Amino acid sequence: MERTNSVTTKNTLNITKSSASRLALVESNTPEALRKLSRDYWTWHFDASLSEAVRRLLSTELGWETMSQLTMPPVGEVISPLGYALAHENKEVRNAALQVLDATVDIPAGIAYIGEDNAPLEMDGFEIGVYPVTNAQYQRFVQETGHPPPQDWADGIYPANRGDHPVVWITCEDAEAYAGYIGGRLPTFSEWQYAARGADDRLFPWGHEIDKPRCNTAELGAGTTTPVVSFRDGISPFGCYDMVGNVWEWTDTPYDDEGNFRVACGGAWYYNHDYSTCTSYDFFSNGYAEFVIGFRIAR
Repeated sequence: MERTNSVTTKNTLNITKSSASRLALVESNTPEALRKLSRDYWTWHFDASLSEAVRRLLSTELGWETMSQLTMPPVGEVISPLGYALAHENKEVRNAALQVLDATVDIPAGIAYIGEDNAPLEMDGFEIGVYPVTNAQYQRFVQETGHPPPQDWADGIYPANRGDHPVVWITCEDAEAYAGYIGGRLPTFSEWQYAARGADDRLFPWGHEIDKPRCNTAELGAGTTTPVVSFRDGISPFGCYDMVGNVWEWTDTPYDDEGNFRVACGGAWYYNHDYSTCTSYDFFSNGYAEFVIGFRIAR
């Protein structure tokens, strides 16, 4: 039997604006209305394939009028509208949220600059997840395949309020099992860096400097993971969110000749900016899991 998560509301923000104008735009069902809704409310990746999912979500009361508070204290406690959608009693609303989180972007062929020495490398085109894989997406996988859940879940259910947080306590083997389940794979080290940096040698997805909160690192003070949709100002040149900070992300690239260890990229919330850049990497054994390790998929 399908099980869903509840959302606790002790930290719910007060809605101070009327939702009437938003609902009127949804009901008008015109391209112009959807463009205005996307500009005024939607901080996530959007393309035409998501239009119906976006309309459904924007027509549901999910705290849209206060979504701008996502990166303000207490960051670790605020629930995004997508987080509310993933715990909604209506299955169609939950499925719309999952469709948004499943989004990928096409990365074109080009020249990537890899590593701290910025070595140029010719890259083929590929597809990569807009977001790291979240708890809600991984729960769908667990429920449909019987794969063991992460160790921080109780009774096979992820922690309350964290549907749109990146899943953690994931081994490389777990990540590969999920990728196979959705017909994908893990990105290579070079693909990951190209998706994060674009076609230049930037240190962070947005450039070379930290000028405001653009990712979840120790400096933010969240003390935990944050919703993968929180940092629109931190997206990469290709439109990927959370490429640095939040969680380390497994890649398909082995660290050792025997293939017992894999490279993970991007740093995590537990580390400061010095260890959470486009060139940051670590390596872990294939069967290792930790509270700061997750992944995203590629094809």
